[in-house]
Amino acid sequence: MPQYTMLKVTDKMKSYAVTLLKLCFAALIIYYMVATGKLDLNQISQISHKKAMVFEVVLIILTAVLLTTIRWYYLLIWQGITTTFRAVLRINCIGMFFNSFMPGALGGDLVKAFYIAKDSKARKVGAVMTILIDRIIGFQAVMIVAFVALFFNHDVMMSNPQLQSLAFAIAFYIACSFVAAACVFSARVKRLFIAIGVNKLVYKLPRKDLLLRIYDAFHVYAHQKTRLLKAIGITIVVDILNICMFYIIGRGMGEDVVSLTSYLTAIPVGILMLSLPIAPAGLGVGQVAFYNLFLWFGARSGSIGATIVTVYQLISISLSLCFVLVYLKNRKEVKKALADSQENSLPD
Repeated sequence: MPQYTMLKVTDKMKSYAVTLLKLCFAALIIYYMVATGKLDLNQISQISHKKAMVFEVVLIILTAVLLTTIRWYYLLIWQGITTTFRAVLRINCIGMFFNSFMPGALGGDLVKAFYIAKDSKARKVGAVMTILIDRIIGFQAVMIVAFVALFFNHDVMMSNPQLQSLAFAIAFYIACSFVAAACVFSARVKRLFIAIGVNKLVYKLPRKDLLLRIYDAFHVYAHQKTRLLKAIGITIVVDILNICMFYIIGRGMGEDVVSLTSYLTAIPVGILMLSLPIAPAGLGVGQVAFYNLFLWFGARSGSIGATIVTVYQLISISLSLCFVLVYLKNRKEVKKALADSQENSLPD
């Protein structure tokens, strides 16, 4: 068997092994939560009787998918990649399905990038960078919402040592993000780096060409600050919709103690925990995170937090399953994009 083929088989086996380990990890956490009474399956089963709540949640998720598609479409256009909104929406739906169901450590994002740029290898760097920038904008907007919410929850945050640490971590990140933004987008800072020789250090790093192309992809938006703010604005709307969605689920499942302003801080942090690549769709990790967050914010029991995120995951995964039809219709092209992404995990 040729060495290249053996490497491909080995990589695929590693990918499946990592996925299996993640599933086992998620299953163990959920088993522990149920066994210790921190996750009430009987309460979750009531979801079948709450059709109005489920409809509202589905509507919000679909609206969020539409808005994130608009954001990514703009980022692609601003990066100089010609495409159509319909194509981006289709790929976004495939990526949502991929992230929830398909095995492998790459997830749907890299496949989306290679799929959107399948006609030109030169466009792959820009396409991959739009995925990364899209993620960074999403993360930044979530932290902005959480930071603003600190001013509404000052008394609550300062009354709990864990929440105090959380508040300082959020504030520290916001401060660091502004410094990082200045480094990337400010022409004055760029000239300063050149003056003190930082650029010479970059030229000595391995894969310097890739690093410079990544920087250039980010720097494209230095002269498009209004557009970048528009993308952040779209993301903040998405975040507010997500907070409202969790609030609706909480009220629907009987949680009536935690205030809406507390949701403004708790939910962004919980969403960040869900996005960690520790377990598929945040299973297990989300239950632990929301259990503690709701306990810290004064819920009668932390189990209501675990229940809320479980209901969200059930609805979200069920909705993602519907996108299998989009995937099957484009299966050959997606498989080609997946093979391409596995051979080029970082573009040359």
